[in-house]
Amino acid sequence: MKYQDILKIVLTKEEIITAITKAKEQNFIDNLRDRHINVQFDSKLRGYIGEIALKKWFIENGIEITTINYFEEDIGMDVDFEYKGLDLELKTSLIPDADKTLQNVFNKRDIKLIRRTRKIEDLKSDIHIQIYYDQQTNKKDQWLQEQDIDLNSTDLEYLYNAFLAKTYITKTYLVGWIDKDTLIERINKLKGYEKSWRHAHRRFWVCKLKECLPPLSLIKYLNEK
Repeated sequence: MKYQDILKIVLTKEEIITAITKAKEQNFIDNLRDRHINVQFDSKLRGYIGEIALKKWFIENGIEITTINYFEEDIGMDVDFEYKGLDLELKTSLIPDADKTLQNVFNKRDIKLIRRTRKIEDLKSDIHIQIYYDQQTNKKDQWLQEQDIDLNSTDLEYLYNAFLAKTYITKTYLVGWIDKDTLIERINKLKGYEKSWRHAHRRFWVCKLKECLPPLSLIKYLNEK
C-alpha cells in the first residue's frame, strides 16, 4: 500500500464524549506497567475512540460489525469485533516521539502483533487493523502526568476539556490491515530470526505497515465473505 491510502476518520465531539463515558464505566486494571492514572484513562479512552471510529467507518461503507470484547495491552486496548464469523482485532497507537510524523511511522513501524506462541499459525484473530492517533507517545504521557484531573467527576464536558479530547476529532487515522492467511504466508517465507522483533520485554511478529493492505480494500474483502 501507499502512504496516500491512509484514511482520516473525522469524529464528532458527541462521539468523543461517548468514548469518555465508556472509559469511565470500564474497570480497567493496568497490570503490565506502572502508569500514571491520567495516562491509564487516556489509554482506555483511545481504545473506545478507536472502536467508535472503526464502527462509524464500517457503517458508512455498508458493513455492520459487532464489538465482542477488549484486551488490555502495553498501549491502550485491543478491541475485538465479529463479522460473518470472522474475528477482527483493532490496534490503536500513538506516534513514537522519535518518528515525529505519521509518514515516518508508516515507513518504519509494524502492526504490534504480540508473539505469544511459537508458531504464527496460532496467532489469534482473522484480521488485524491498525489505527494511529497523530499525537506523540512520550510527549502526550508527560503532559497527562502534569495535569490535575478529577477522574471521579461526572461532568463529561469537564473531562472532555481536561484531557484535551478534542484533538482526537481530526487526528484519528485508519492506517492499514492484514488478514491472518496473508500474514502466515509472509512469515513462513522468512528465516527464523527475521520473523519477529523485540521491544522492551515483549516480542512481536513482523508485520510492516507499509506492506499491509490499504483500508478501502478491507471493505471489498469483507463484502466477498
